[in-house]
Amino acid sequence: MNLLAIFDNDGTICDTQEVEGRCYAKAIKLVTGRSLSTLDWTTFEKPTSSAIIRDLLAGDPSALTKEEDIKGEFVRLLELERPNFPGDFTPLAGVIPFITRLKIEGICSVAIATGCFYASAKFKLKCCGVDLEDFPHATSSDTPRRRDIISLAASRAGFPVSSVVYFADAPWGVRVSRILGVPMIGIGRRWERLRELGVQYTFRDYSDADAIIRVLHSLPKP
Repeated sequence: MNLLAIFDNDGTICDTQEVEGRCYAKAIKLVTGRSLSTLDWTTFEKPTSSAIIRDLLAGDPSALTKEEDIKGEFVRLLELERPNFPGDFTPLAGVIPFITRLKIEGICSVAIATGCFYASAKFKLKCCGVDLEDFPHATSSDTPRRRDIISLAASRAGFPVSSVVYFADAPWGVRVSRILGVPMIGIGRRWERLRELGVQYTFRDYSDADAIIRVLHSLPKP
């Protein structure tokens, strides 16, 4: 296999909607007493869990301790909210058999690169029936910039970035795929928006696995 499919998590594997962002903002407020200016991550220059906090706490001598406290509080809040918003902690339709098929049929290798913290990503993926440790992965707990997260996940999987196809659901995924020069397959609730942004291949979910696999086979070989 000379192709590596790197999957984002929120909106791409886990059908994350509104509660995740609210829990994140609440965790920051509880630990620091400060509020985020917005929950619209498209407005942040570096939209990852660690980068947003580090920008917020720049110059604070207790920043590292507070970041760790926020991580713990964030997961605690997610655990509390899961029974109230179960849909936010379920996998996109077809994603689990799709990833399994990629591996079993030798279509491509698989890794996960997420802008979440490691702990919150592991929790949300576990809710979806996915063990993060079963895949090469990188998170914003490793490095705050999304482009570096993707590159690190590829390196840990034993692939150059030139071998990556990126599955993602958000406008910042479009931006980073262009920065890295890798093809992107748009997936999830924002698929129409991704198409407006110029993503050629977009799907609401993984229900039509054959169609997505045809796209993978059509990509230029690295």
